[in-house]
Amino acid sequence: MKAAVIGLGPHGRRVVQAVRQIDGLELVAVVDLSQEALDAVDLPESVSRFKSVDDLVAGAEIDVCCIATTGPSHRSLVESALKTGAKYLMIEKPMGCSIAECDEISTLAAEAGARIAVSHGRRYHPYYRWLRERFASGEWGEIRGLYFQCPGIGLGCKAIHWFDLMTYLVGRTPTRVTGWVDEPKGKNPRGDQFVDPGGMVVMEFGESCRAVIHQVEDGVGPLCLEATLTAARVRADEKLNQSEIIVTDPNFKPTPGKYREYSNVELPAGLSVRCDIIQMTQAVIEDLISDEPICSDAKAGMQSVEVLVAAYLSSNNENRPVNLPVDSTEGRSLWLPVT
Repeated sequence: MKAAVIGLGPHGRRVVQAVRQIDGLELVAVVDLSQEALDAVDLPESVSRFKSVDDLVAGAEIDVCCIATTGPSHRSLVESALKTGAKYLMIEKPMGCSIAECDEISTLAAEAGARIAVSHGRRYHPYYRWLRERFASGEWGEIRGLYFQCPGIGLGCKAIHWFDLMTYLVGRTPTRVTGWVDEPKGKNPRGDQFVDPGGMVVMEFGESCRAVIHQVEDGVGPLCLEATLTAARVRADEKLNQSEIIVTDPNFKPTPGKYREYSNVELPAGLSVRCDIIQMTQAVIEDLISDEPICSDAKAGMQSVEVLVAAYLSSNNENRPVNLPVDSTEGRSLWLPVT
């Protein structure tokens, strides 16, 4: 299959590497508005370099198109990518800048008979897949809370990954969102046209399970996850490659003078917490072009955007909780210039 990558920023260059590592996938074209970006990427002469997506449409037939640009361009680029004949679209997060845009992207792909994967790569990370299996098994009791802390910009650029990861780990969709959106701490590094501050978001998964995502624009990190279950506690740090898991007997009933005992859970041999973005991106694309249902599909991409929108709606309304799904026309059309 022939592949193209649109967008050659830092992540776009990772996508290029991921595509080139996939057996049976040939990179035939890259697109970027910047000639400097096109010249900087090290590729064989056989790979066409285009300065506009219109040139790509006119000059290449594509099977797989990877859109690695910022959020505001995704809706129009999906439409252009489908004109190349592409039947497989990998879209960088956020899938769109509004729920309505996500709906439009899904409709365009469905009408063209194309598959969509959204690049929420941690769904494919072996450590998080292992955690999800343990949570679902019930051997550590019921999950009650998750807390995720990360530095940097912003709720749309980074925290949207954590919205998706929380949903993935819990194994069901959130029912309510409460948000606090901060004032921007500085200029967005991707340009003045983007506004994507940090903040705090609470996702509720029914009455007994909540996830708190704290995206601290001027924090220092590193990012970390903590999960509390009725018979276990999990702490994970990707940068330090550390995982601490302690468990107890889920059937234990405390009595005076009799206290819980805890034991440590060792990770399976070879399982690492550290993330390799290129490997995760490769896994997303491989899933996209397979014959299997896509784990990080358009529905997952839209759900994370819906949490983002609900957080803004809540923050703009004195932090009142917002029920999901967002069904008001105003809410679904709220457009956020995030990256």
